[in-house]
This record gives sequence, structure tokens and C-alpha cells, in this order.
Amino acid sequence: MSKILSAAKNRYKKAAEAVAALFLALAVGGIFFMVSGYNPFQVYWLILKGAFGSGKSFLTTLHYATPLILSGLAFTVTKQANIMNLGGEGQIYVGAMTAAVVGTFFPQLPKVLYVPLVLLTAFAASGLYGGIAGFLDVKFGSNIVIVTIMLNYIAQNFCGYLVAFPLRADESALQTEMISSNAVIGRIFSGHQLSGVFILAVLAVAVIAFIMKYTKFGFHMRTVGFNRMAAETAGINYKRITIVTMFLSAGIAGLCGAGQIMGVHYRFIDNFSSGYGFEGIAVAALAANNPAAVLISGILFGGIKAGAMSVNRIANIPMDYIVIIQALVIVFIAAPRLISQMVEAVSGIFKKRRRAAS
Repeated sequence: MSKILSAAKNRYKKAAEAVAALFLALAVGGIFFMVSGYNPFQVYWLILKGAFGSGKSFLTTLHYATPLILSGLAFTVTKQANIMNLGGEGQIYVGAMTAAVVGTFFPQLPKVLYVPLVLLTAFAASGLYGGIAGFLDVKFGSNIVIVTIMLNYIAQNFCGYLVAFPLRADESALQTEMISSNAVIGRIFSGHQLSGVFILAVLAVAVIAFIMKYTKFGFHMRTVGFNRMAAETAGINYKRITIVTMFLSAGIAGLCGAGQIMGVHYRFIDNFSSGYGFEGIAVAALAANNPAAVLISGILFGGIKAGAMSVNRIANIPMDYIVIIQALVIVFIAAPRLISQMVEAVSGIFKKRRRAAS
């Protein structure tokens, strides 16, 4: 019973720290708005209204949230095993290019078979690419953070070469041919850009949450993440766990890239990603690396982005401010002692008030 209470308390503490980090980021971001001559309260109100003010606004929020959920989930998976996969951006490019290529190969294949085929090949290609970092780590002791960062450049530049030369379909733009209509993931509602990729993202969250909580592999991942030496002593093959975890994480990132091709652009476009791989780190950080919470965190960041686009049209406020807020969330969550002290200070105030009232 005490272990259950301790685990619940720990989850509550992490959730409180994440919420505190978000509010602190918004507060500091408000200072940036104020110094730049904008009213922060007005800006945040416009963002909130632009993100959740109507049904159409909310669908736009879900549209922007879709790639963030998948990229955040990819980063969260490796954090379960205490691995820092900073190669999400490159893995997204590998998945996107794979989807763009495979999506043109079999135009006569029925949609019910073609869509899963493209998704599976994108998942496998990105998974294998991410697995390289895991293999180098366990085989040669390479620094997995540095390797994944370097793999980003390799993937992005190689995909840039492919779309500029052998796979280029348009002389006026760096883009490939359109994928087959049978490889397209359609829109959920007519007249809106939200596609069925959002449903895929929700299913991915559910599957990963189940794996982490109820399977032997998920238990082994968390054990390795808690203490690698203890896990090895207990007979857990941490090398296999590291490689498979990187494969799974990179595969999910690949689904993020494939989703952008199959549900948004319908072809590979050079520099199509706005930095989804790195934005996913902020999503995972706010979710306290909880797979189930990634869904909420992704929607929240999607709302900030959708609202910011609306504000940009109305008040001409640069999107760079939103990037600052995302960065601040990571900074404050990376300083748990500061956030813990803030949470304890606020809790102390409420406790004093309750004592005074009683």
C-alpha cells in the first residue's frame, strides 16, 4: 500500500512540476511580449480564442497537434529506458521520404492494403535508421546523444539530395511526385485539413501506454531506465532493450513523417518539417515523459501553435515568440529543483490558509 501511495505521490509531483513549468514559461514569455510592445494578456487571450474558440479552431488545433503527438511520443519512448533520442528530426525525414517513394510504387493496390503498407515501410525504415544509434551505443560505447544529432544531418541532407536530383518531379520546386490516391489518408471532416493521421496518433499513444504498463518489454525498459546495472544483474539484456527501444522510438518518428506526406502534403517537399522532432521534446517534457499524457500535451502545444497562427494574422506577432515559449518549457522542466521549490511554496501558502480558516 505504501508503494502505491508513493508512486501516486511521485506522479502527482511530476504533473504539478510540469504544470508549474508551463505557467512559468507563459509568465516569462509574457515579459518578452511586454518588452516588445505587446499586451501579453491580450496575446494569450487571442491565442486561446484562436485555438479553442470554435469547433473549426479546435479542429485546427488537432491538425497542428498530430505531428507533435507522434514526435513527442517517440521521444517519450526512449526516456522510459533513460535514453536521449535527439534524432527525431532525421527519423521523421526518413519516414517521410520512404512514404513518398513507396506511395508511388503500387498505384493499383487497394487502399485498404496500400495505406498500411506505406505506414509499415516508413516505420521500419525509420526504425532501422534509429537502431543504428542504439547499435553503436551498445557495441562500441558511442555517445547516443551525439550520434542521433549527427544522424539528423545525414538524413536531412540525403533526403535533400534525393528530392533535388533523382526524385525531383517539378523544375520549379524541390518536391517529388504526388503519391497514389490509394496511399492517401483522407480527411476526417470535409472542408477541413484534419486528416485520419490524428486517429493514428491517438492509437499509437494507446498502444505505447499499454506496452509500457502491461507488458514484460515495457517493464524491462523501465527497469533499464531506472538502473542499468541492476537490470543487468537481474538478467535483463540491456543491450537488446536499448536497440529495440531506439527502433521503436525512431519508427514512431517515421510515422510522424509519413503522416505529413500521406495526410497533408501528398508528396515529399524539401524542408517540409518545421522542426517537429525538436518540438516533440517540449511535448514530452510537459507530459513528464508519460506516454498517455503526451496526447494532452500535444494538443496543448498544437493549440498554442494554432492560436499563434491566428494571432499572427490579426496582430502580426512573429511566430518566433511561440518557439521561445516552447524552449522555456524545456528549460524550466530541466530545472526540477526550481520547480519543486515553487510547487512547495504554493502548497505552503494554501496549507497556511487552511490552518488559519480552521
